[in-house]
Amino acid sequence: MGFGPAELLIILVILGGMILPIWGIVDAAIRPDPVWAATGQNKVVWVIIQIFLWTLGAVIYFIAIRPKLVAATPRTYP
Repeated sequence: MGFGPAELLIILVILGGMILPIWGIVDAAIRPDPVWAATGQNKVVWVIIQIFLWTLGAVIYFIAIRPKLVAATPRTYP
């Protein structure tokens, strides 16, 4: 019994819907507090949003919040 394109697409969507929120929660949790303060955001609030809204919360985090955090993260070069 093989998988067709429709079945593979469904599997990929389900896996993405499970992996994206976990990645978002971990990404938010490991960012330093000063970076969050510099953007005017609250780390705990965004972790909770991603836990309760799961995939939707992660999508919002990656589109609206993470770019601000990346821009506020200081670049250190050895």
